[in-house]
Amino acid sequence: MKIAWKVALATLCILVVFFGAGSCLLISLSFRSALTREVDVAQEELQMLRLSYEAVCVARGITMENMFKEGRSVARVLEENRYFAGRQFRVTTESGRKVYSTMEAASDQELLEEIDDSSRGYSIRRDEKTGRVFIHCADTVTLDNGVLYLESARDITSLFADRAVHYRIYRYLLLAVVSAAVGVLYLTSVWLTRPIRDLGKAANRLAAGDYTSRAEVAGGDEVSELAENFNQMADAVEKNVHALAESAQRQEDFTASFVHELKTPLTAIIGYADMLRSGALEEEKSRKAAGYIFSEGKRLERLSLSLMDLLVAGHRAAEVKTVDMARLCRLAAEAARPGMNARDLTLTVQAEEGSLPGNESLLETLLLNLLDNARKASPSGAAVTLEGRALPEGYCVTVTDHGRGIPASELDKITRAFYMVDKSRSRAEGGAGLGLALCETIVRFHGGKMAFTSEEGQGTRVEVTLGGAGCAT
Repeated sequence: MKIAWKVALATLCILVVFFGAGSCLLISLSFRSALTREVDVAQEELQMLRLSYEAVCVARGITMENMFKEGRSVARVLEENRYFAGRQFRVTTESGRKVYSTMEAASDQELLEEIDDSSRGYSIRRDEKTGRVFIHCADTVTLDNGVLYLESARDITSLFADRAVHYRIYRYLLLAVVSAAVGVLYLTSVWLTRPIRDLGKAANRLAAGDYTSRAEVAGGDEVSELAENFNQMADAVEKNVHALAESAQRQEDFTASFVHELKTPLTAIIGYADMLRSGALEEEKSRKAAGYIFSEGKRLERLSLSLMDLLVAGHRAAEVKTVDMARLCRLAAEAARPGMNARDLTLTVQAEEGSLPGNESLLETLLLNLLDNARKASPSGAAVTLEGRALPEGYCVTVTDHGRGIPASELDKITRAFYMVDKSRSRAEGGAGLGLALCETIVRFHGGKMAFTSEEGQGTRVEVTLGGAGCAT
């Protein structure tokens, strides 16, 4: 069953229960109030009848001894008096002998037994033959030498008939309310649950692969909050899917680049090896072929070592200890200085004292790769700077060169494996496009971040934050 029907039926049940209970209670209270008024009126009439009958008896000198003898004269007085005309009452002795009566109903002996000289009572009786309902009241009439019983009856059949009419009207009204409420409640439920249906459609579209699908957020209720949470989830799913797609594409590019990087030196090695195997080459050409084989073999060796470093840095649980970063910067600079001197580059080191938990070997590889990239990008006679800055919770390393720079469109790609801005120049200098990918992996291992600032023809600045919140400028 759809939630709109559930909401409509649940609301309808609640409406029927409360409307029915309220209506029945109202009818019942109204009937009881009217019945109480009728009882009061009946008892007041009984009292007036008792007083009037006593007055007639006193005026006629009626006693218990001459009551039946003078009873006819009393009856004439009662019949001629307009107050007594049309009233249903009965006068009997204590033994039950009838003195006077205009009532058709029999005496209520149980009621008469309950009253005495100081009390009166009543009962509600239904005539089995006619179906009419009466309030039967009883009291005592005190004479000088005895007591009589006075009974009266007040017809309240109309009161019960009115209650039956009210219940019938209530049933018709309840039926009309239910009939009207079903449609109204269903339409209201459909309107209230529309955001849920829209959310379901958005979820179906998302499940079908439309990761841009979002639910409409309107209002400030729980359903709107749910839609907002769904949209946040959809954003996360879309981001993760794009990340997975990009990762898959990077893996594909990595494989293609790796195959390409292997193909070039292997082609040269196989070709020159085949020439040597033929044995028809002169000594100079044989030496030249062997030299090509050696250089391309070294190139393959560097490629395999770089790949090994990249894989190990990304997967192993490296040993972590406190690393003196100022000392490490000086060691990395000394290791890179011969290559700098070979290109007539000036390397300046400014490292503040500071330390952080990390793997010294990986951090040295990081610094050497950054310095080597600065060396390759710098023209002869340029300057390269290595700066180290202590942070409250880490260390910041900056490598700055004044070389050819990196195009702005390439900055977000340079840390991808095998990616090279200038492929011909990188290969000529022995690069395979794995250095910055390895640096990125090492920085991520140390919980840091790496940022590049570059301008073509002006140089590049690489800022690495290790273990801290950021570098101070």
